Amino acid sequence: MLYIEAKDNKGEIFMNILVTGATGDYGSHALAYLKKFAPNDNLFALARSKEKAQSIKQDGVTVRLGDFSDKTSMVEALKDIDRLLFVSVPTPGIQKNVVDAAKEDNVKFIAYTSIFAPEYSQFGLEQNHSETEQWIKDSGIPYTFLRNSWYLEVNQAMFEYAQKTGKFPYFAGNGKIALTYKKDYAEAGARAVASGKFGPVLNLSSQPLTYRELGLATQEALGKSIDIEETSESDFNKDLASAGISSTWATIADTYQKYTKNGNNGQESATTADFEKALGHPITKLSDAIKDILN
Repeated sequence: MLYIEAKDNKGEIFMNILVTGATGDYGSHALAYLKKFAPNDNLFALARSKEKAQSIKQDGVTVRLGDFSDKTSMVEALKDIDRLLFVSVPTPGIQKNVVDAAKEDNVKFIAYTSIFAPEYSQFGLEQNHSETEQWIKDSGIPYTFLRNSWYLEVNQAMFEYAQKTGKFPYFAGNGKIALTYKKDYAEAGARAVASGKFGPVLNLSSQPLTYRELGLATQEALGKSIDIEETSESDFNKDLASAGISSTWATIADTYQKYTKNGNNGQESATTADFEKALGHPITKLSDAIKDILN
């Protein structure tokens, strides 16, 4: 195993930083940012299996194997790790193995990807996150909870439909939702785990917007006028299906519109203040992010 700390000739301490979920989009983006923000530190990526590990192709990153459902594997994976970017999973209960392993291995700091407004119902995800936050608090390990709002990417089906047809139907009415590009969340996570100085909670969100406003951002991204029209939920789903849009992505877009329309979810209180302070720059403009998603 690597040593816990090493020093250069200036006496500066190098850290061992591990990112879980490294085979996913968030984790891979976070590792790329860490190579910029912590160029002298030792970077580690967690994968569940050797097969999964094959997708981690970043130079200068050491892969360790571990599964949240197997505490023994997590104890092995977190040996000599100083700081942990703990990318959450929705499976109830198993995240305690990560916290317990981190405590056993004397991990010195955890940045945990939690959820924005956990005091409201968030598809039931708030229960898992609140429970994990409490486990981390009880462990005594210093932490930052990255309370993320929603990924812009949940509306990928709508962006693809607009690109294909020149139309942007929606049924969420005047409800509002805070949406931000996944890369921005990953950058904030990388900055948080690299610095360890952002305090116990970062509320990471954008200004909430309506789906009509999202349609206008999509129009700007496409660089052409599109029809932005309110419709019924049934017609929305029929339209996307008839255009050959992925049923999985269409279902996700439907789900988040219902969430937005129903309200009482804390989204109205979202602001960019913590997010942009953590990043040190504005979050990505929606139209620019949508261009990236479509490309």
